[in-house]
Amino acid sequence: MSKYYSNYTQYLGAQRCCDIRTQGPQGPEGPTGPQGGFGQRGFTGPTGNTGPQMSVEISLDSPTNGVWYDTSNNKLKVSATKTFVIDHPINKDKYLVHACLEGPEAGVYYRGKGEIVDNTSTTIELPYYVGSLATDFTVNITRIYDKYEVSNNLLTTSEVTDNKFIVYGQNCKFFWVVYGKRLDIDVEVNKSETDVKGQGPYLYI
Repeated sequence: MSKYYSNYTQYLGAQRCCDIRTQGPQGPEGPTGPQGGFGQRGFTGPTGNTGPQMSVEISLDSPTNGVWYDTSNNKLKVSATKTFVIDHPINKDKYLVHACLEGPEAGVYYRGKGEIVDNTSTTIELPYYVGSLATDFTVNITRIYDKYEVSNNLLTTSEVTDNKFIVYGQNCKFFWVVYGKRLDIDVEVNKSETDVKGQGPYLYI
């Protein structure tokens, strides 16, 4: 049903009165909508400049062991010094750590200093495990100079037996070196028949 207003002012006042409402409590939050799709991938940037080329070389006169970077020529250098760890031939609870000698056999060496004091001989004892580790021993003897000794003092040596050897001569001091062979290796191999493993100086078959 329509309502009659005497004038326009009464009409506007009635409209303002009807528009006044009391705000009710806020309703619960609705569930989150589904995630939108990914946007378009941007363009790939330009390729940067090529850096200095790095090469690897083996250095035989390096001041340090291991691997180092030479900034003067942008080279990664590797020392040719090598160490290796092997099982102890007698004590199974231990390792033996040796440095490698370069040669056509898997060799070992022992060295030291001795002295004859009875004008006859002296016995040099090697480590107790030597006989179980290596064979084919050779012994080198070098007399240490002393002006009070007999000038023609000739030193001779026995073979290595039971992990020891005897040096014969008159009283003097001397250096000794013993070399032994741990095992044979195939020295000259064909590249086409050999699978070389490792990197840098640490190459092995």
